[in-house]
Amino acid sequence: MNKMDVGIINYNGGEELLRCVKSLTAQTLPVRVFVFDNASSDNSLELLQKSGEPCEIIRSDKNLGYAGACNGLRKNMTSDIQVLCNMDLDFERDWAKNLLHCFDRHPDAASVASLVMERSGVVNAIGVLFGEDLFAENEGSGKNAKDVDIREKEVFGCYGAVMAFRKECAEKVGELDESFFLFFEESEWYFRFNLCGFKTIFCPSAQVFHERSLTTVRYSPRKLYYSERNRLRSAVRLLPWKRILQLPIIAFKRYLNMAKGGVPKQSSDGKKLSKISICNALMKAWIEAFLAIPKEWKIRKSYEARYKNVPRKTLEILERYPLKGK
Repeated sequence: MNKMDVGIINYNGGEELLRCVKSLTAQTLPVRVFVFDNASSDNSLELLQKSGEPCEIIRSDKNLGYAGACNGLRKNMTSDIQVLCNMDLDFERDWAKNLLHCFDRHPDAASVASLVMERSGVVNAIGVLFGEDLFAENEGSGKNAKDVDIREKEVFGCYGAVMAFRKECAEKVGELDESFFLFFEESEWYFRFNLCGFKTIFCPSAQVFHERSLTTVRYSPRKLYYSERNRLRSAVRLLPWKRILQLPIIAFKRYLNMAKGGVPKQSSDGKKLSKISICNALMKAWIEAFLAIPKEWKIRKSYEARYKNVPRKTLEILERYPLKGK
């Protein structure tokens, strides 16, 4: 049996998908590669099949979102160490070897986070940090590597672009929430890792390159909508009720601080942005999160029955991984 399975979520990945697969099949330590295609309309699978690269393709007849694709991959992967990742990654040749060595050095670790970088030398993520309302940012994001604390250490969890974990631990945590569709599904999942008592180790020698948001587009209202809606839904599941009541105030202060920096004139794909489109995305997110409260409260009760003292434990997690000034 292979020791590591790597599952790639693809949606119109084009040549990026092929590049990602090639970087995995070229690893110094062999891994088994799976591709879950979320009903792509481009030629990405055709390019992959013509290349002859060894991988197993799983096709979905509809777009299940990131969480649904992750769950679909996990049903097909059987190795002790499993990885879920974006299609727009380029793995260093020793990534798998270094990742497995880290798992071996830390037999009590349920998960290992890779160092995610841009080719320019800018960091995408080391770990994840949180504000008091679960607003999340990637540690070190946007900074040069020389200015960031890049050392092996315990972190909250993996950056969603590449998540490596032990199969037996993930099975205890359960599936990612497919109703989230995009964004924050991995954070909610890793909150459950922490509630189970599992830990994640950041491994700086397991290096991956990532040019962010190929699918969802940086700064897009769509991305903002999903991120905010799912953050709010998670807050209802996890935070003390007094903190939940404070969410509008906390968010309003954050929105004001963000507005001081100005709204980008366009998203990363060149489309114009406006204050109206941003406000509409936020309003839609808050309305849908509010309407989902009865459902989320039932989930909250199920978490409380399973993990015990969830609000207190969540606050302890936030204290360990604080996003200062947010």
